[in-house]
Amino acid sequence: MPTTPVTATPATTAGTVPTDAATTEVAPPVGTTGDAPPARRRPRAGAEQTRTRIVEAALQALRDEGIAGISARSIARHGGFNQALIFYHFGSVEGLLVAVARRESERRSALYAPALAAVTSLSELVAVARRLHDEEFQAGTVAALTQMLAGAVGSEELARGIADSLRPWTALVGETIDRLVADTPFRDVLPRDDLTSGVAALFLGIELLTSLDPDLAEGSLFTTMESVARLIDGLLHAAGPGQTST
Repeated sequence: MPTTPVTATPATTAGTVPTDAATTEVAPPVGTTGDAPPARRRPRAGAEQTRTRIVEAALQALRDEGIAGISARSIARHGGFNQALIFYHFGSVEGLLVAVARRESERRSALYAPALAAVTSLSELVAVARRLHDEEFQAGTVAALTQMLAGAVGSEELARGIADSLRPWTALVGETIDRLVADTPFRDVLPRDDLTSGVAALFLGIELLTSLDPDLAEGSLFTTMESVARLIDGLLHAAGPGQTST
């Protein structure tokens, strides 16, 4: 991918396999010419721990070096393992970054699902978004997300993977919107999917802007959004069921 230099797997001597000095996880043995392909082994108990360790190293590398500095070598350096394990477990650096995006989306969805389930107005939805932004920004995951979005411009695989990984989060937003407009006259008028995409795009846009200027989030941006949301809440409930406000 043009924006993400990928370090090739280091060459190995015939009959040897790359190993991780810190773990017992190894890449699959290389068959010699004429040999039948080696049988695929069942994943060992430590395989998932190794994958988690690689994902966490990639996330830290994104925070520290940005997408321009991402390579198999830099990720392995952050995690202290053999870079060949990246290709063994994820196939490519892009595949690893997709796994990072998927894990972060699933983590975010699980963390904020209860808060979204309790939302009863758009202003409360903005308040949840504000809390989410503040916590994610402090944890550094906002920076990692913006870096992956930048990398997706030059990689169809990464763009498709990030879009897929965001679906659990956008599904939660869609369910919240369904609930908010259910008892309003706009239930059958406002396109649910468009509203969901709009809210997701707004959140991602805020993440991108505040990564350039963190003072935006600390200032009046979310306060203004909450005021606008209260106005929209009033419009949604101004007319009775089956009527539209004029």
